[in-house]
Amino acid sequence: MGVLKELQKSEGFTEGELSICSFILKNPEKIAGMSTRDLGMATFTSKAAITRFCRKIGCDGYNDFKLKFASEIKSINLNDLEEQSELSERDNIVSIINKVSELQRKVIEETKQEFSLEQLVRIGNILEQTEYIDFYVYDMNVNIAQYGCNQLFHCGKIANTYIATNVQQLLALRKLEKHLAIIISNTGENSRLIEVAKSLKKNKVKTIVITADRKTTLGQLGDEFLHAVTTEYVEGLQISAFSTSVKYILDVLFCLTFTKQFETNLQLNRSYEKIGKSKLWALLPDM
Repeated sequence: MGVLKELQKSEGFTEGELSICSFILKNPEKIAGMSTRDLGMATFTSKAAITRFCRKIGCDGYNDFKLKFASEIKSINLNDLEEQSELSERDNIVSIINKVSELQRKVIEETKQEFSLEQLVRIGNILEQTEYIDFYVYDMNVNIAQYGCNQLFHCGKIANTYIATNVQQLLALRKLEKHLAIIISNTGENSRLIEVAKSLKKNKVKTIVITADRKTTLGQLGDEFLHAVTTEYVEGLQISAFSTSVKYILDVLFCLTFTKQFETNLQLNRSYEKIGKSKLWALLPDM
């Protein structure tokens, strides 16, 4: 999770830490030029308190925090850092269009910031060696998983979405070679998916977990964790935010997979399009 998100959540902060957090969010443009002493004086705390605060939100120290914070706010309007855009009965078509567009832009940018290039190289290698990709999902994530399956078939993979509890667990109990499991969960605490993840881990099936927080039970069980954004940017559209983030992640995984065998996949899709144009995509009389 990025430092900006940690500041906006403000969970578990002491009174002094809340003062530091509030000052940073209200004065983001000043932080780059402030020392720990300056920030301590501005927030009625101390240099040591600033350093402890930075470490608490996942940074190595104040300088590391400043670098990460500066990187994250580059693409965000400074005036919007504290503003919450809420859907209301006063919204009209234009305001709704603008809010949804801004939501998706921010969600994709935040998801992008969470990527590790080293991790994506590692995941790309796993995808290249994988023949079968198994999605384990429930509820709202079923459709997004099916979208991912469709994309991956265009990369020459055999991809399926499993939503029945018995089928999920029976598959996870098998020691399957050349299989990759992808678990998608908003909360990261779905009890049925947790049992699936434990079985997959026991049987040494490579697993990617896509959820909102690494600290969740599912976030700790996967071989790889990918952070999907949930947001308060637009009250009432948190589910839309998560789905937008997951779709973006799946699009990145698709591109990673496609480029690993680019010419082969290009030929596969050209062959499909040739058949599709003449036989599949139009209503033709039986010959």
